[in-house]
Amino acid sequence: MEIPPMIAHKIERGDAMSGFLNDLKKTFAGIDPKPALDETSKAIMDIESKKNAISKASTNEQNAIKSKVSETYRRIGETSYKLHKEDIFDVDKIVAMFDTVTEHLSALDESKSKLDEILGRYDEELKILKPAPPAGQLSCPNCNAAYVPGETVFCSSCGNKVPEVTVGANGSEAAPIQQPVCSKCNAEIIPGAVFCASCGNKI
Repeated sequence: MEIPPMIAHKIERGDAMSGFLNDLKKTFAGIDPKPALDETSKAIMDIESKKNAISKASTNEQNAIKSKVSETYRRIGETSYKLHKEDIFDVDKIVAMFDTVTEHLSALDESKSKLDEILGRYDEELKILKPAPPAGQLSCPNCNAAYVPGETVFCSSCGNKVPEVTVGANGSEAAPIQQPVCSKCNAEIIPGAVFCASCGNKI
């Protein structure tokens, strides 16, 4: 059976297109869309990752302690009411629970202090790894690689979107529009948020 010329042409064109796409795939195979990071950038990103992980773990620990405090407060109120109703109010029982609250609050303060100390050490390391960028350039907030403001949208080192730059009233470049970050864990703050979504710190 003879294939009509129009259909034969479409089949031939489809085979050609398929071959073209296969050649294209081979051409771009193995090309990484993001360039390799240098050792300094890797170290910076590793520290930032550790900071976020420790902040989250510490937040979970602190929330668990706060739950224990709230539960003890509830027991104090419930016990006080029962003893009052039975007219056998025993101060010693209540004081013992007060001591439990004090222990929990001390543990909470210790957890916060330990977190501040650890994050402080990481911040000192980041200061060493993040030198000031050359004149007329800014640093990528993700890996600290230098870039020219106004000419770059994505960091050439890590692929992270870099802060935009606005133009001032006199035509000069104004300060870059930085995404606000938490003062405690350095995570980006969601617009309109009252507490940090990463560590729970009040903004």
